[in-house]
Amino acid sequence: MKILEKKPVSNVSSPNTRPYGVLVVDDDSTIRDNLKEYLSFYHQADYELEIDEASTAEDAFQMLESKEYDLIISDINLPDQDGFAILREAVHHNPDIKRALITAYDLDTYITMAKEEKVYNIIVKTAPFNFSEFSVVVDNLLNPKKAFGLDKYIDEPAEPITEIVVKSSHEIMQAQQELKDFFQRFGLPDIDALAIVIVEAITNAVYHSAKLPDGSLRYQKGEIIDELKPEEQVIISYGFDDEKLGLSIRDQGGSMSADEILYWLERNITGQSLMDTHGRGIYLIHRLMDRVIINLSRNNCTEIILLHYLQEMSGENKPLYINQL
Repeated sequence: MKILEKKPVSNVSSPNTRPYGVLVVDDDSTIRDNLKEYLSFYHQADYELEIDEASTAEDAFQMLESKEYDLIISDINLPDQDGFAILREAVHHNPDIKRALITAYDLDTYITMAKEEKVYNIIVKTAPFNFSEFSVVVDNLLNPKKAFGLDKYIDEPAEPITEIVVKSSHEIMQAQQELKDFFQRFGLPDIDALAIVIVEAITNAVYHSAKLPDGSLRYQKGEIIDELKPEEQVIISYGFDDEKLGLSIRDQGGSMSADEILYWLERNITGQSLMDTHGRGIYLIHRLMDRVIINLSRNNCTEIILLHYLQEMSGENKPLYINQL
């Protein structure tokens, strides 16, 4: 974990007409204070934040009634209401508000509610808390266009980030082997299982993103493709810094949606997927990697970013990070 440095005081006006309003809701005053302090003094961005706090759902409702916010981050378990109710109320006041939940529990506990309420970001409370990751999540919520690209997540890479462009079906297994060799350098657990899941993710990016004018798939899975068109090629990036290694798989079709991802995650987490023939890839990657960030730009690209921390993380709870333009 990097030592936090206070952001410099800027005399340049923010490009926004006003600061982004952020409401943090948690009944634990220590957590509220720490999140507010971090966002106020350490969050590096070209915009200003105005942070308010609430300790109960009732307080949050009153603040939402009296002020317009751009982002709300709420604990799930509160004394008087759950966080989902607070986010629902926030949307009632501002349909464009960005929303995230924060919890000490795993995504699996809340996946059905997340799907039903269309909540795409659930932050987990770790000890120690990962403030740099929290900062990235907040920035992605406020500026989802900036969520794309592995360089957003690999800070000062130890080596230049490597890029692979998959230009044919023959190159899928070549990419898998190069990535497997990369993982073996760091002794990742379950490398064979991870390699299988990653080749499925690359295969899906190749065969499921290219569409015909009528919306049907251009290629059938397993079909030999000697040469993908430039707009059909899949771009893979990988690299590492002193804390973590990362991998990005990006297609140029953008056919997936956040609701679809939550649908398949729920089916796999709740055990409904035993007879399904597809949909397990995202779930298995979620299980095998420390962090999965999914960036979606409809009809433009789908990007899956995988992160693995080089030192063992405290706790095994996994978050949910989906950014959708």
